[in-house]
Amino acid sequence: MPDGLIWNKDTNTGKNMALTLFLSSTLRRYMAGYDPSRGVVLEIRPGMSVRELLSQLGIPQREVKVVMVDGIHKDLDYELRGEERLALFPPVGGG
Repeated sequence: MPDGLIWNKDTNTGKNMALTLFLSSTLRRYMAGYDPSRGVVLEIRPGMSVRELLSQLGIPQREVKVVMVDGIHKDLDYELRGEERLALFPPVGGG
């Protein structure tokens, strides 16, 4: 994994912070083996923004329209605090 990011399916193992990530719809293609019913637990460095996390995961910012942290709408500059549930949603079209 890139610097500052550890994919860990179990628990926080050090000074990094645990975060549960949920990807909706087309965003799931950026994480091989992603299980939408469980999400994925990541360890991130303290103070990492959502924008930085997207970059580390290789998810283009333009593909994320809605960011929710523990059910509350946040922006891409929100600094993650750990032990949070981060949900990312792509733009949706309709008519």
